Amino acid sequence: MSHQYSMLEIMNAALLAQGQEEVVVENDGSLEFQTLTRNWPGIVESELEDGNYYFTKKQAKLITRKDGVFGYDDGFLIPSDALHVRRLWLEDPICGRVEVPWVQDGAYVYLNSPDGCVIEYVDAPGQDLWSANFTRGVQKKLEAVISRAIKEEYGDAAVLEQEAETYFQRARTNSSKARSAQPPYKKGPIALARRGRRG
Repeated sequence: MSHQYSMLEIMNAALLAQGQEEVVVENDGSLEFQTLTRNWPGIVESELEDGNYYFTKKQAKLITRKDGVFGYDDGFLIPSDALHVRRLWLEDPICGRVEVPWVQDGAYVYLNSPDGCVIEYVDAPGQDLWSANFTRGVQKKLEAVISRAIKEEYGDAAVLEQEAETYFQRARTNSSKARSAQPPYKKGPIALARRGRRG
């Protein structure tokens, strides 16, 4: 069974590899954390979609509330199998879906709605999605973001992007091997009889 890496662990690995200070607590207000959290969903989801991994999109109504942070009044626990939240809305009996401002930080989403919300999230049931290669690929992508956006080292960022692709390719190969193979095609009695007549 693979280690289940957290978003913060992967971000800190990227920061340390680039000679930056690690983030001790989520959303510490640093430019580094804000930059990486803005880029995290795009990196992870685009790789999942392009890499043909096994994943699904699910919806869930969130009701487990805690006090909000980051200027929001309410926080809600997301399901433990959520890789990241793609969309969030409120269900209004008259208006239907109502889009509202929100932010995800670790295992919670924050918004202004004490009665909960509905989310669409990427579900990653397969352990291979958090394999070491997949994780290293995400880390290298985040390192490229740091090099490009914070350090302005564009050549290094391009090298890191290529390294990320190498790790993702390994993860894709392992993911493909982990899936059940298609049962081999078996000829029926008619096909076997035809072949027998030709021989």
